[in-house]
Amino acid sequence: MSTQPAPARPVESPLAPVEPFVDPDTAALYLQTSRRHVLEMVRQGLIPGYPLDPYAKKKDWRFLLSELRACMLSCDQRPPGAHKPPRRI
Repeated sequence: MSTQPAPARPVESPLAPVEPFVDPDTAALYLQTSRRHVLEMVRQGLIPGYPLDPYAKKKDWRFLLSELRACMLSCDQRPPGAHKPPRRI
């Protein structure tokens, strides 16, 4: 039985670089569309988004640009123009 301490292993930084969340205005610039259109798409589930408070009546959405890019490139899931919102009367 050895009384020497085990060799130290390198500790991974818990603060590794992470992608920041962006607001609807930045997401709209990235997608080259309007803020309103981005919010309509996230409410319909066409693009991924995260509400800051999921229980709030009026949601304040945030987005990851990498997820928006992946969603736009995934033609297998949603061909262009496949999901049109219902027309308001």
